[in-house]
Amino acid sequence: MFKSAAFLPALVLAVFAACAAMPVSAKPLSQILAQSPLAPADFNAMRAAEAALYEHAGVKVGSSVKWNNPETSSHGVVKVTSKRGGCISLQHRAYPNGGSSQSELSRKFCKSASGTWLLSQ
Repeated sequence: MFKSAAFLPALVLAVFAACAAMPVSAKPLSQILAQSPLAPADFNAMRAAEAALYEHAGVKVGSSVKWNNPETSSHGVVKVTSKRGGCISLQHRAYPNGGSSQSELSRKFCKSASGTWLLSQ
């Protein structure tokens, strides 16, 4: 029979070694942003458009806000796709560098008990 004091460190070491050998498939946010054709200032304009929607008390599904960044020629639109309880889902359509190809992104925000909007997806 194993003594638990001696067995536990060996088990922890084995689990750590197994996990370290597994490939990681999730990319960190910094890598995703670095690979994006959008500039940091483009993301700032997108976030301002989001805030204009979720901070408006009477915003309805289908409402949208356009944004643009004259420095990069990037532009886009953020549209409310659903509202449930204290949460709002938004769909982004962005055109990086003024091009015709678009990038799409969905995000969901929920209002906390303190009244702050938090990204939940």
